[in-house]
Amino acid sequence: MAYYPLNKDDDKEIGKLNETASDDDKKLKRKKLKKILLIVGLVLLLIGGVVFYKTSSFFSKISSKGGGIFDSLLKSEDDLKGVSEGRINVLILGMRGQNMPGGGLLADSIMVASIKPDDNKVALISIPRDLHVEIPGHGTRKINATNALGEEDGKDKGMELMQQVIKNVTGLEIHYVISANFQALREIVDTLGGVTVHLEKPFSESSQFVEGNECGGVFSVPAGDITLNGEKALCYSRARYNTSDFDRARRQQDVLMAMKDKALSIGVLTDFGKVNDMANIVGDNIRTTMAPWEMQKLFGIAQKLNNPGIIHKVLDNSQNGLLYSTMLDTSDGPAYILLPKGDNYDKIKELCANIFDEGAVNNIIPPQTPYQPVEEPKNAADLKKKKKDSNVNSNTNSSNKNTNTTNKNSNTNASSSNKNSNTNKNSNTNSKKKN
Repeated sequence: MAYYPLNKDDDKEIGKLNETASDDDKKLKRKKLKKILLIVGLVLLLIGGVVFYKTSSFFSKISSKGGGIFDSLLKSEDDLKGVSEGRINVLILGMRGQNMPGGGLLADSIMVASIKPDDNKVALISIPRDLHVEIPGHGTRKINATNALGEEDGKDKGMELMQQVIKNVTGLEIHYVISANFQALREIVDTLGGVTVHLEKPFSESSQFVEGNECGGVFSVPAGDITLNGEKALCYSRARYNTSDFDRARRQQDVLMAMKDKALSIGVLTDFGKVNDMANIVGDNIRTTMAPWEMQKLFGIAQKLNNPGIIHKVLDNSQNGLLYSTMLDTSDGPAYILLPKGDNYDKIKELCANIFDEGAVNNIIPPQTPYQPVEEPKNAADLKKKKKDSNVNSNTNSSNKNTNTTNKNSNTNASSSNKNSNTNKNSNTNSKKKN
């Protein structure tokens, strides 16, 4: 095979061809890179758009105010109600849900969450459902009926009516209301993968769920750190027959805090799948008086709270509590109700105003250990028995009062008789001395 060596001119020509080829490759690579970056950008934009749309959609769906989160671009954090005063008060209501048996729109859980962003503190104040209050336009009723009565006047009117009543009871300006049904709690807890609560002793409810065979009929959990799924968390939050409505309120606060801790620990807000699931859940089972932009701003404030101090308080009828229990005759028979001691809300308002001041709170309600509420009736039979016992005690006290009055009169008469006798005796003695 013949071999012909290349001359210098040939070498230069080949070099030029190689340089041209190299430039073309670089241009081709740059084109491919730009195309890839464009595709990635479009995908990210699409995902971001879906997330934004989903967020905006469910915010608008659960809000009674309408509007969108675009409004937040024109609003500052100071536009949120309560921010300028340094304290944001949110009323949280829990109920069975629309068209559910057993009073679907009656508020079984009534809790005020008060947030002090600058102090990194949150207070939870639970109000018992049996508190007898004045409901504007509806006379005096148990406070748990407020939401249902309001809804008769129109959708979301129940939250607005409850807002007024709670303000009258607590003295607090209620800035926002959130209403959630049982399904919301059940599904959110399941989406979080369960929540963990700590029990000092075993807990059991053997009466409340038997008739409807809810929660397995007899619901019980052992002592220690217990992980609850959605159904068990709901049962644990509803049970009250073997304990009391006040103890139930404490457990509801514990479950709420456990949900908060779990959401933070697993970074749920950075998981698109979980955010999507949450959006579907709350969209169907939660309502609020907050506009979408207000939800976004409040969420931003909550994110800034760094392991905040949590203050728990339940209004109760214990010895040092601010409520007392009594019976009320109604057309349907006797009813168990709670009223404020002193028959006014002055002490309750004082407590709520000073809830972040431990010293002031202890002056209003001295610490009491162990907690011993007055037992509440569980059913109609218990109500009748309590009413009968109340009448017996009332008659006994009345009889004792009459007996004491009779004895007092008898003693008064005897004293008067002795006094007259002594007067006559002294008169006779003086007469003898005179004679």
